[in-house]
Amino acid sequence: MIRALCILVGVVLLAGCGGGGNTTRDAATSLTITVWPQGEGKDSSQVFHVSCDPLTGDLADPAAACAQLAEAGTVALAPVPLDAMCTQIYGGPAEARIVGTFDGADVDARLSRVNGCEVARWEALSALLPSLAPA
Repeated sequence: MIRALCILVGVVLLAGCGGGGNTTRDAATSLTITVWPQGEGKDSSQVFHVSCDPLTGDLADPAAACAQLAEAGTVALAPVPLDAMCTQIYGGPAEARIVGTFDGADVDARLSRVNGCEVARWEALSALLPSLAPA
């Protein structure tokens, strides 16, 4: 009985020491953000980059962008569900595309400001996007 218990404890300990794939997985975030202030194809684009580990990028505040991504990234990067009820509040012609990896997962998100749902996504990712204030 003691031998069986020792074997069981040994198996449990070895299992706990195994690969560690889930606890040490590469959670890289590296994104390229392309913004068209007047809409895609209507003006020149602005391109920005951000990486969160290590923290680098040419955004105004890469640390704020990474913090905002950590808080709202998965939800804000996902497209608005087709059956969502969105207010018909137009936020302007700006469009953006965000590609790369977020927390190790591939990202290819398109954003606009055509209705309340899209404006909310844009605002949830505002640290990645330039200010759209008139010049």
